[in-house]
Amino acid sequence: MKVLLFTHKNDIDGMGNAILASVAFEEVTYELCGTFDLTKTVEKYYEDKSIYDYDRIYVTDLCLEDPILSKIANDKKLTGKVRVFDHHKTFTDPKYTKHSFIKVQLENEKGLCCGTSLFYQHLLEENLLDKNNETIKEFVELTRQHDTWEWRNIYNNEKSRELSILFDALGYDGYINLMIKKLKDEHNKTFEFDAMERILIDNRKNQIEQKCLYYTDKIIYKEILGMKAGIVFITYEYRNELAEYFRQNKFDMDFTMMIALDPGVVAYRSVKDGVAVRPVAELFGGKGHDKAATNPITEEMQQKLLKILTEKE
Repeated sequence: MKVLLFTHKNDIDGMGNAILASVAFEEVTYELCGTFDLTKTVEKYYEDKSIYDYDRIYVTDLCLEDPILSKIANDKKLTGKVRVFDHHKTFTDPKYTKHSFIKVQLENEKGLCCGTSLFYQHLLEENLLDKNNETIKEFVELTRQHDTWEWRNIYNNEKSRELSILFDALGYDGYINLMIKKLKDEHNKTFEFDAMERILIDNRKNQIEQKCLYYTDKIIYKEILGMKAGIVFITYEYRNELAEYFRQNKFDMDFTMMIALDPGVVAYRSVKDGVAVRPVAELFGGKGHDKAATNPITEEMQQKLLKILTEKE
């Protein structure tokens, strides 16, 4: 069986789907897509007709949008092959969920959902993974807790945060390959970090602390939609850790607006409880969750940014 997977490339939730697919299936091709790159990537497969070569096609931690959504919805050869699993509130709109091959679920009895947890449940229902495999089960739960911030808000589970730190240290390929090896190893009865992985995590934590201290001197404070924003130019990989640093140290801001020129996006994270950043991202053509969202830095966005940054109080 040939499987094609399109998944989010920005964090361990997107990576989790590539890892689970590689454990469940013998032959997997996966495409790691940026938040705003999915349509272009899927259309490439559709236009050259290579998408028809696959038996199953999954989209995880992202959702299909027009024009490619309509093309697939009207293609009988594809609708039976394609399954979409997403957990972003933006895509609970009926124009997406009316399609039987799209599942958008925000929460269940365990708590908030993530792409990996939804895909894992599907693979269990299809008997493609062993439901009694505790290593896989814990890997999925650690991923879910980190992506939903339940690791901090409910469980205070440092192990979940460390899994994300390990991803940052290893990069895409290194993380995916290591996790596939871990989850396939029958000797592993629980999910643990070995001595070398622990060194990588600890070294990375030291780097993160230094970076956070560096960025705190670069914050620009502005009012956006009646809220106090802490705006800072960053390297994208530090976005989650910097936002957490702001929260833990009670910085005087409602949310942080982190401009990452390397991938060309702005990442938003709420710093105070009860603050929703999704409306801010949507104002600039973005999307996401209430506590974490993003938008691309388009030419129009650049002009808006310049106006915000140069506007006198």
